[in-house]
Amino acid sequence: MSTEPAILIVTEAHHVAVDAVLEAQGRGSGTFINGRRLVASGTSSPVVARLAQDMSATGDLTAAWIAYAATGDLPDIAGVWGEDGVISASAAMAAHDGLTVHSYAGNAPTNWTASVLASHGYAFEPEPEV
Repeated sequence: MSTEPAILIVTEAHHVAVDAVLEAQGRGSGTFINGRRLVASGTSSPVVARLAQDMSATGDLTAAWIAYAATGDLPDIAGVWGEDGVISASAAMAAHDGLTVHSYAGNAPTNWTASVLASHGYAFEPEPEV
């Protein structure tokens, strides 16, 4: 299987629900909850979106994320939507419009994340001073 690196950006309003979708997919919990927080470029707050990056995603996985982001097409999961703690299908579908997926065929350049953030007008939330 070939890899297709992916950057996923989700709006702050939808990050909990989209995180639950990725968890249902087996990606582990907290992908966005623990992910990098984004602010509008040139500001330090408020947080407007979250970022997750998977540099070893397969082409099939990236395609599933792209389909979900574009149309709400739910990805395959081992369980059943809405059962045993899995987010409901309707809640998952309602959150898809807050997600954007960027992919890169081959080896992504070192400035890829920065260029994706710039295309959205985002920057990483500044680290607090210690």
